[in-house]
Amino acid sequence: KIENSGLQIIWQTGDFDFQRYQSKSTKNIKVIPFIDNMANAYAISDLIISRSGALTLSEITACGKPAILIPFPNAAGDHQTKNAESLVKVGAAEIIHEREMNQSKLFHLIMKLIHNKHKLSKMSVASKNLSRSEATKNIVDYIVKEIN
Repeated sequence: KIENSGLQIIWQTGDFDFQRYQSKSTKNIKVIPFIDNMANAYAISDLIISRSGALTLSEITACGKPAILIPFPNAAGDHQTKNAESLVKVGAAEIIHEREMNQSKLFHLIMKLIHNKHKLSKMSVASKNLSRSEATKNIVDYIVKEIN
């Protein structure tokens, strides 16, 4: 079980689900509705488990973090699966489809990855390589050029 694994977990539930899951908080599992400082949360994390929205993936890759991605199955055009697959393709993430997910499958994947520092390191490099840290600068430069 995850609570006896020795891992420290930060679980952001969102406001809507916080009441439902707050009883799962333990010494090693911190259940919170919202993370105010996401940069710090990413910095202390060895592995991210998340949905695969575009902004989230851009944060994950900017931080060069390995991830287990669980695409939201009802996203328009199944875009979250496509987003996740782009990270899986280069070795930056693993994917579990919600319809296939269960507690055992998720736990085993977490443990397999967290205990393989070499694999996590390779995933981290692959994640960072997808990052487009210059994207904002490029967009601003383009806008300024068009204005002038």
